[in-house]
Amino acid sequence: MAAFFILPDWPHNTKFLTEEEKEMAQYRVLVSNGGIDEGVGGTWDGVKDAVRDPFTWLFCGMHFALVTAQSFKDFFPSVSCIWTTYSGTANMFCQILKTFGFDKTTTYLVQAPPYAIAYAVACGLAWTSGRFQESCYHIIGPIVASAVGTIMLITSLNVGLRYFGIILLISGTYSGLNLQLSWETTLVPAPKSKKAALIAIANCISQTSHWFSPYFFPTSQEPFYRLGGGLILFGCLTTCLLCWGIKWRAKKLNKKLDELEGYSANSGNERGWRYVY
Repeated sequence: MAAFFILPDWPHNTKFLTEEEKEMAQYRVLVSNGGIDEGVGGTWDGVKDAVRDPFTWLFCGMHFALVTAQSFKDFFPSVSCIWTTYSGTANMFCQILKTFGFDKTTTYLVQAPPYAIAYAVACGLAWTSGRFQESCYHIIGPIVASAVGTIMLITSLNVGLRYFGIILLISGTYSGLNLQLSWETTLVPAPKSKKAALIAIANCISQTSHWFSPYFFPTSQEPFYRLGGGLILFGCLTTCLLCWGIKWRAKKLNKKLDELEGYSANSGNERGWRYVY
């Protein structure tokens, strides 16, 4: 409720900024959009623009892959998941937590630290990503860590190793998804209707992962759940490949812009707006 009144919509109507700061903020938004006015075009214009942009479908694929890599979390906190199964399927980590041999209260408590660590990791990576204006490897790094954590979980019964694997998996996939959402709205230029359409399309497509991912964790696969682990690894690999694909396309488009503007390291010309990768 407080956010509704406190969070600003745009720089020009932000109450806690001076007039000079408002102008500077609006200028920065305009520069980051490649000089395109945020207010240009209506809703359907934005949808058409988003559908025609290859970046939309690359980000859709990445979002889908990241949600697939997060398929472990569907029933993670529930008692029914920890102590029973659901329609013949079970979440891999619920069963892993069962193998720890803890009582019910302790089982709940040991679920908390991985998410607390994931929060700290996500904040740190978000800061460095913004500080260095880099997204691709900030996503690939945590996703590789998630893949390593998954391998630990599907190859070992050692409690300590599995718990560390859970920390890696949760931290990596949550950080990767957060940065992907930020990257798609930073890399794709204005108008805001196009960005909104991109987010909506990507979200709709990514959620189809929930239609099938629970069936990759049949109880017959316990205690390792290698079929589910394979699905997570597939999501991690696909995410990395699409990250490189988006970076490659952004660099290719930037090179074209350099040629159009006659820009080079020794030309002395000022470099204009470029795609952030």
